[in-house]
Parts: sequence; structure tokens; C-alpha cells
Amino acid sequence: MAALKFLLGFLLLQVTTCSRVALEPDQQLPRMQNNWSEGEVAAKDARMSLAFALKHTNAKALEMMLTAVSTPGSPEYGHHLTAEQVRELVRPSVRSLRAVRKWLAGANISVDNDCRTTAGDEFIECDVSVALASSLLAVTIREYEHSSGHKVLRATDHYSVPESLVPHLDFVGGLHRLVQDHHTVFKKGNASRILLAKGQGGLDKVMQPNAAITPTVIRELYGIGDVVGKGAEDKNIQAVAQFLDQHYKASDLKSFMEKHASGFTHMSDVAKVIGPNEGLHAGIEASLDIEYIMAVGANIPTYFWSTAGKHEGQEPFLLWIEAVANSTTLPNVISVSYGDDEDTLSLAYMQRITQEFQKLGVRGVSILFASGDDGAGCHKAVFRPNFPATSPYVTSVGGTAMSGDKEEIGVGFSSGGFSNIFPTASYQSADVKHFLATAQKLPAERYFNKSGRGYPDVSALAVNFEVIANGFTEPASGTSCASPTFAGVVSLVNDQLVNEHSKPTLGFLNPFLYERGFAGLHDIEHGCSEGCLGEGFCAQEGWDPVTGLGTPSYEKLLAEALKAYAV
Repeated sequence: MAALKFLLGFLLLQVTTCSRVALEPDQQLPRMQNNWSEGEVAAKDARMSLAFALKHTNAKALEMMLTAVSTPGSPEYGHHLTAEQVRELVRPSVRSLRAVRKWLAGANISVDNDCRTTAGDEFIECDVSVALASSLLAVTIREYEHSSGHKVLRATDHYSVPESLVPHLDFVGGLHRLVQDHHTVFKKGNASRILLAKGQGGLDKVMQPNAAITPTVIRELYGIGDVVGKGAEDKNIQAVAQFLDQHYKASDLKSFMEKHASGFTHMSDVAKVIGPNEGLHAGIEASLDIEYIMAVGANIPTYFWSTAGKHEGQEPFLLWIEAVANSTTLPNVISVSYGDDEDTLSLAYMQRITQEFQKLGVRGVSILFASGDDGAGCHKAVFRPNFPATSPYVTSVGGTAMSGDKEEIGVGFSSGGFSNIFPTASYQSADVKHFLATAQKLPAERYFNKSGRGYPDVSALAVNFEVIANGFTEPASGTSCASPTFAGVVSLVNDQLVNEHSKPTLGFLNPFLYERGFAGLHDIEHGCSEGCLGEGFCAQEGWDPVTGLGTPSYEKLLAEALKAYAV
């Protein structure tokens, strides 16, 4: 009898074990992530936040709709959807909602009382105890401490859910991912990384060492002059998104505008702050982003969108994605300087976040990401792409610098290459094929995935920007400089489209950029990125994985945008 009981218990355990599935078995675990150390097992009564990402319906229809509204020449070009139309298109099925709610109710979690659900039902976020999270997801929860002293609670191993929930959930957030200091702006002392900007001609193209970049320099170089927006918040808004406890000071922004924007109409205050913007010290990243998007995209209402930092239990980037999905009104252009290495993230997570970007594009939002500051990257003797810059549904911005003869060149830190997750996007297939066929210094194929999505898409200046933070002028470099700069130019184009020509905003940029917008860009043909053997990819005529299609020329870009809407 004892043996029979043991056998039945063993079989029951096997059935229970086999009936659970890990949704993200390829996600890097917290203990393996840089600048974080594993601590004690978390107290059972400690609280943590979990985000359940319910599967969208009509994913293929969403992709097709995005292509239709974003491709010049399409009958639907520029006919963007409203927030409610997008939500109804992809809202999770009633069956999925019931299944997840029933599972949570079985663990004494009331979705109505203990959780928050986004307007489109795509995310359910619940505050639970460590004991409940451990039981629900079959994991051990520990404390993890960042080198800065911030602590979070995360799972030590891969979580699992009942097999019956696999058709209904993409992933559960708040268990694995830790915010990385990935796009931290670096200063002039790191200039050795910038001086690697060799072209096919050798060491003839080297950055001008003491050339400070200011809004005046940018406006002259990119043909903006004294062009500014109309200042109408009901028609055109731009924004920067911030994480990692990054805040700006209003006094710094005012000082920056007084010093660098006196020659043109501008705003010295942000139109809206979303989220926290508190702290004793302003962050160089936040100061850079808000100062340059407002000085380049001058007199355009600007939002500063901040998401709580590393000390919060949930993942800040995911929290921002949830907030965006839940917003009825969004900025027309959003610049983001944030990312992670592709190989540290799960496929399920990246695919779902990419769907969230598709939803933004369908709504007419242009979202730009700094491509990263690691060149081609190198990990385990292969190049290392960055996400979300590799997502086919964002515009990835690389970096350039001014050479001694005042020519723009690609810089060594400008991240770019080919995704190991996403295939070459259809809108760029001809350009990527041309690069691979004509590159004079192409790295060996073992280093990169030649069939992957190529990035960056475009570029802008990224070296030695003058930033005012905490009352002091500081130099900063990185593609974090390039993204808000290019975003500001796009905002000016949008402002002309909507206010002077009664046209829609550009929305998801890439199909336009690769099909005809490239004629409104300055092609960068010199400069190589860092890689596994010291050198990664090199810039050349046409698209390349250092500078993309090139840097903006405002008047030409506006002309191409008007032509796109005239087709």
C-alpha cells in the first residue's frame, strides 16, 4: 500500500510538472546581468508587481494595416487609426481573458480588486506577495542589488505557467529583466572610441577634436536655419522617454535655451511631465534629450515621459510600454535612448514588444531609438545586436561626428549590424542586399547574420554635445545625442505637414525613408564601427550598418514628405 501511494504521488508530480510550460526559457536570468548582484531569498510577505501580457488577436491584420498606412503610394497612406480602433482590432479574445482571470482567481487574486487592466485588455498588472508569486509561477524570488545600491525582487530561475495558458499569454513581466545602463552618455574622456572613424581611405577622416556641438551647429548643418513649429499642441507634439532615475531641471532647460536658442522662437518649458521628475541632481541623459529635442524641434510642445527607476519592483521599460498602450492621446514623435542586448532577452518578449511598436505606428506615431554605443558589439566571438533598435517597427538612429575637414563621418561607437532575431525588413531588402554585395571591408560571415534586419536606419551628430545639467555645461557623446536630434527634425517636418499643408503626420517612418525619404538625407560614406577584431562595419555609399541611410537635410526631407502625400 505504501508503495502504491508513493507511485501515485510520483505520477501526480510528473503530471503536474509536465503540465507546466516555461514561457521564456531563453530569457537571461538576473544573476547573469551586469552591475547586479544576487542577494537573500525575499521575505514571503514582501510585495512585488507582475504584468501578464495577454496575446493579441489579429496580429497579421495589424501588420498589414501598418504597412498600408505607412507606405507611400498606398491608398491608405497616412490614414492612421485611433486608439480605440487599434484596441478593438487586437483586443485579446474573451476566451483568453476568462482563462487568465480564472487562473488568477484560483490563486486568490482578484483582477478587479488586486490588479489594473489596460484599456485594451492586453496587460493585467497585479500587486502580489512573494509567497503568492512563487507558488503561482513555480519560482524562488530573491533580492538583486544594483551597483548604485538600488534593490529589486526577481526570480532566480525560469517561471512556468499551466500548459492550458500557453495560447493566452505571451509572457509575465516583473520576474527576470533588469534595467541595464546601456545608453549611458559618455564624456570627452572616452574620445579614443570616437577616433576610430576610419573610412575606406584609411586614417584621413578623423573627428575634429575640440568642435563643440550646439543647436546652432545642428541647425546650420541640417539646413534648418530659423525654422520653428507653430506651437499648436492640438496638432503636433514631441516627447522623450526616460528611465534609470533620469530627471531634468527646469532651470537647466531655461538656461540652455537662453544660451543656445536666442536666435529663433522657442519654448523654455515642457508642455507636460508624465511620471516622476524629482531628485537632487539632474541626469545628463535626461538633460541632453529634453534640451536638444526642444532646440532642434523648436516651438513644438514637448512631453517629458518618465518611468520609475531601478528601485521599483516592475520593469520600467515594460511599465512605459503599458502606459503607452493605455494612452488615448500620444505624441506624434517619441525619442528613446534605451536598449538591451538581443541575446539577453526572450524571443516571446521581443516579439510582443515589437507588436506594441506596430500599434504605435498604426496610430501615426514615429518612434525613434538610439542604436546603441557599442559599435557592432562583440560577445562570444560574434557581433552583438541591440534591441529595441533591431525591431523592424522602430527607426534606429546611429551616430556621426565632424571630421577635421568639416565632413560628417560615422563614429566607432555607433551601434549597427544585423538582427539575430528579426529578418531583413521588406522595406529595406534592396538596400541591405546592395550593401552586402558592394561592401569593400565586409567582416567574415561568421560574425553576423546577413539575413537579419539591418540597423541603424538613419543617423545624426553624436559627439561632444554641449549640455547644461545641474547648472554646469558638460560635454556628452553617444547615440543618445543623435536620437533626439533626428526626432526634432521629424517634428519640424510634421509641423509643416499638418499646419501648412493639412496633411497627416509621417507616422512609422521606415517605409517612407527607404522608398523616397533617403533623397532628403545626406549619405555618409566614411567611418567604421568597433567590432570583435577592433573593426566592425564601415560606412559607404547608400545604406550601411554604421550610419544607415544618412543624416537629415530638413528642406529636402520636407519636400520628399510632401511628394509622398501627393502620390
